[in-house]
Amino acid sequence: MKRIVTAIIAALLLSSNAAAAIKISASQARNMDDVMSLGVIYINHNIATESEADKALSAESDARGARLYYPILMHEPGSNGPLHASAVIYR
Repeated sequence: MKRIVTAIIAALLLSSNAAAAIKISASQARNMDDVMSLGVIYINHNIATESEADKALSAESDARGARLYYPILMHEPGSNGPLHASAVIYR
């Protein structure tokens, strides 16, 4: 019985760490404490769509240990060029 409880607790801890970073809104970001901020990330890869940019920001946020991210800039530097994105990441 003790082994089962230990296995369940270990599985819950591992699954909570495996969750992808969550995109938050501007109002949610304004309510975040600066202490929770881990900084700003920049994505300058060959990204064609906003959904790809969101996926890249989420992946980079995960890699930096963040649980939340707020995209602050998504733009196309020139016509027909790749998107550049940045986000504030939070614990």
